[in-house]
Amino acid sequence: MWAGLVCGYSLGDRYWYEHTVNYYNVKGMASYINIDPATDKGESYMDAGIMYFKEDSRVRKETAVAFRNGMTYCVAPIMRHVQESKPGGGPVAPPSGTVDFWAVGVDCCGKKGETFTCGEVGTSLARSGLRLMDGTARSMFLLGVQEWSAGTGLPVRHPVFFHWVADPIITLEGIVSAAWEDLWLRLFGCFVGSLITAFVLHLGLQKLRIL
Repeated sequence: MWAGLVCGYSLGDRYWYEHTVNYYNVKGMASYINIDPATDKGESYMDAGIMYFKEDSRVRKETAVAFRNGMTYCVAPIMRHVQESKPGGGPVAPPSGTVDFWAVGVDCCGKKGETFTCGEVGTSLARSGLRLMDGTARSMFLLGVQEWSAGTGLPVRHPVFFHWVADPIITLEGIVSAAWEDLWLRLFGCFVGSLITAFVLHLGLQKLRIL
């Protein structure tokens, strides 16, 4: 019994951190609307969980960078069209003086960032960000941002990382709904496994008594 309790607690704790803790962390953070990535700075929104950007804001996927460390960590700046006037099509330094808003993903941009498809970057309806809560992944994305900054010569002072989505509320509810479905499936599997184990043990004990 004690072994079952310890095992159940350990698995439950692991399941919480893998599937649901990010949902509740984001829900407990602030939401901001009408954010202008050209004039706003990341340091003012370090408590952001959900962010809605101004019209004409988009992910500059053509300037994305991939940082490889086992997996491929993809980063691309979130900018407005007013930041895209440098001759040759490259990004220019925004009025804020820093490029702080970033769309990120894992294994979704090719080997060098040439095919950035992370999140919902492929739809014109997406103009929102759901905050990245994975601290380990954040350190990898930060290295990618530093590489981007070194390559473009543009400053990045307080980067904030987001999953680019069309509707962050629906995305959040989908995460917790999928977690509950997975939990019920696992519980059902454990129940069926327990029944089979009990039946096999019962048959085994009966045979021992007969012998």
